[in-house]
Amino acid sequence: MLTFDHVYRTYFQDVYRFTLWLSRDPSLADDLTSETFVRAWGRRDRLRTETLKAYLLAIARNLFLHQRQRSGNHDELSLDLPDVAPDPLQRTSSRLEFDRVARALATLAEPDRTALILRSEHQLSYAEIARVLEISEGAARVRVHRTRRRLLADTITPTGGNL
Repeated sequence: MLTFDHVYRTYFQDVYRFTLWLSRDPSLADDLTSETFVRAWGRRDRLRTETLKAYLLAIARNLFLHQRQRSGNHDELSLDLPDVAPDPLQRTSSRLEFDRVARALATLAEPDRTALILRSEHQLSYAEIARVLEISEGAARVRVHRTRRRLLADTITPTGGNL
């Protein structure tokens, strides 16, 4: 039997990181993460997805979209995330690369950005992504593929390499 403590400890980092990617606001990400677990635990008898992680991320996304709709806040992705790399040269290089990718991510529509983050950062299957976004599995595959191609085209380095 799952306990709240077990579910929270197991999935907190994934849900928080996802809400931070969506909102770019640590305090909002905290609120969305807390509300996600409260809502999931209140509905624990009615899980609608095959995995608990996908269910939690779907709740988090819906809360984010609802909050954004209420506030009318459609700001672009913030680029002010701290980088914890120890080497200054590596940190500078990593930061420049991150900024390029973050700028490219900020240009993506929310559903495309969400699909890509769910696949690359959270390793969700296409079926799970489809459930979170409420689209078909085929549409999820196409969305991730096209978003990757668009992001790759937008982030090609001047030396001819790419991300």
